[in-house]
Amino acid sequence: MENPTYVDEFVARRQWTDIVKFCRQANTPFVDPSFPPAPRSLYKSRQAGDANKVDKWLRPNEIVTDVGPGVNWAVYRTPLSSDITQGVLGNCWFLSALAVLAERSDLVERIIVTKKVCPEGAYQVRLCKDGRWTIVLVDDLLPCNRHGYPVYSQAKRKQLWVPLIEKAMAKLHGCYEALASGNVIEGLAILTGAPCESLLLQPSSQAPEDALEPDLIWAQLVSSREAGFLMGAGCGAESRNIREEEYNHMGLSSRHAYSVLDVQDIGGERLVRMRNPWGHSSWRGDWSDDCTKWTDVLREKYMPHGAGEGLFWIPFQGVLRYFDRIAICKVRNDWSEVRLEGFLPSCASRQHSSVVILTVFESTEVEVSLIQEGKREASKSDKFLLDLGILVLRTSTEKSNKPIVGSHVTNSERKVTGCVSCDSVFEPGQYLICPLSFNHWKIGLEDAEQYPRYVLALHSSRPVLVDQVIPPENYHADALIAYSLSKGKRNEVFQGITLYTSTKDWTGLIVMIENRHPDQFIEVKCDCKQSCGVVSTRGLKTVDCVPALHRQVLLVLSPLEGSGYQISYQTSYCMRKGSGRHDRGPSGIDHDPPLTRSTFGLHVPRPI
Repeated sequence: MENPTYVDEFVARRQWTDIVKFCRQANTPFVDPSFPPAPRSLYKSRQAGDANKVDKWLRPNEIVTDVGPGVNWAVYRTPLSSDITQGVLGNCWFLSALAVLAERSDLVERIIVTKKVCPEGAYQVRLCKDGRWTIVLVDDLLPCNRHGYPVYSQAKRKQLWVPLIEKAMAKLHGCYEALASGNVIEGLAILTGAPCESLLLQPSSQAPEDALEPDLIWAQLVSSREAGFLMGAGCGAESRNIREEEYNHMGLSSRHAYSVLDVQDIGGERLVRMRNPWGHSSWRGDWSDDCTKWTDVLREKYMPHGAGEGLFWIPFQGVLRYFDRIAICKVRNDWSEVRLEGFLPSCASRQHSSVVILTVFESTEVEVSLIQEGKREASKSDKFLLDLGILVLRTSTEKSNKPIVGSHVTNSERKVTGCVSCDSVFEPGQYLICPLSFNHWKIGLEDAEQYPRYVLALHSSRPVLVDQVIPPENYHADALIAYSLSKGKRNEVFQGITLYTSTKDWTGLIVMIENRHPDQFIEVKCDCKQSCGVVSTRGLKTVDCVPALHRQVLLVLSPLEGSGYQISYQTSYCMRKGSGRHDRGPSGIDHDPPLTRSTFGLHVPRPI
């Protein structure tokens, strides 16, 4: 992985050097004015507060520790997952990710820019927030209680790496309280900038009929471990019919994040090694520390004696029963990385939109991630998450400078989430990468500065050429038509007339009609008014007259964040000799609702 693209290392280093120089001359330690030792750096509101109240902010040499005075403070000394101790903040999602990272000292060193103790108290930490690399400047004033102990997370052996990274995270998101609650996949993405995926351990609520395949899940865990990928697990889910008492009896905490440190097949027993970021409370079932299944030989090899530090082995069947998902972070040190930024307009206009031309010179594995801005900060709490999707299509620019939209190659899932990804082995050629989102079209933002922003991150096993360009005319329509032809469900409604619907792996619905008749129009009515929890790019009821030898995307339904949804649609058809909706509307009117400037590029009929 190359050095982060969006960080000016020279400017950051110069800033730190200037601060240290000033503090030395003034004989005073650094206090960060943008994240001061004050309540606003702790809480989202003045009324908030911890049960274990922050009474004062202390420098490391003022903090009370259990280590003797003969041991000096260090930024890190061979980071270990067992170093991490969670404080009163409910940020186990972040600390679990950090514990996994500690298994790779090179990754911790990449995050910590200031690697030695700074007497002036100025430190820099590198993080990847919302897909953008940034270097965060912090001081070493840490929140403590009245006894002088740290209130939030800390590292054993008088190390600063854990509280410094946590403080940089708090500053980046507005305050410490903003770090409460989250998913381990978010923590891994922020700490590494690498593409991440979530491996579900229970059927999706949107596709409960999709049965889980334990052997396939196990194979993915083993291959991820062998590849050196980082992993974390989420314990419990509201959808699981397991009482809280059962979790407690087994030594687990529901709605809690754990680090996944190892995966082993031991004599036919599939076992997973985990760590609780609390540093205590461990699995009490089969293969726990005191279990008689451990022989002396196995004990010596796999060391099942970490319960006091929250370390434990758990059977794979226990993972499937008590955990709902495993986050996999695909860290690859020898891969190339490119990051591009853009807008997601709330319409089908080419203006302010962009696509990416990917040129591959030899067979190359490429992973593409689309990331939107999060809303963890208090200032962004009123924002809602967009539905995100990536389409990768074939393209060519030989005949003109403008790319053409070709056939479908691969795609991500489309879903309401912070990030989606897709990966494939690409053969030599040119490809068009299209970032898409639709559930904000209902807002109809006019000011381009208000358009949601995205980051498109490309990680590749070999060097590739990437060019961000203005998309071709009507690319929304052409891209979704190409996707529908490849992945949509076909329904031959008449001879020469095919309806394509896409719902699987594509949250919501796309309805596209193809008229292959040589000289007749097809009038199609689509009624989705029984759907709920979704928004449409046009309306929930449409009527269109599609010319001969044309295709048209009739509508796109998209769910909103945090809402369950239901898709229902009915279609009816009528062949016509000419254009116009005739008995269903004024002659010559081909579309209801009419195609406007904001919807034309998606819903205009396109020639076959």
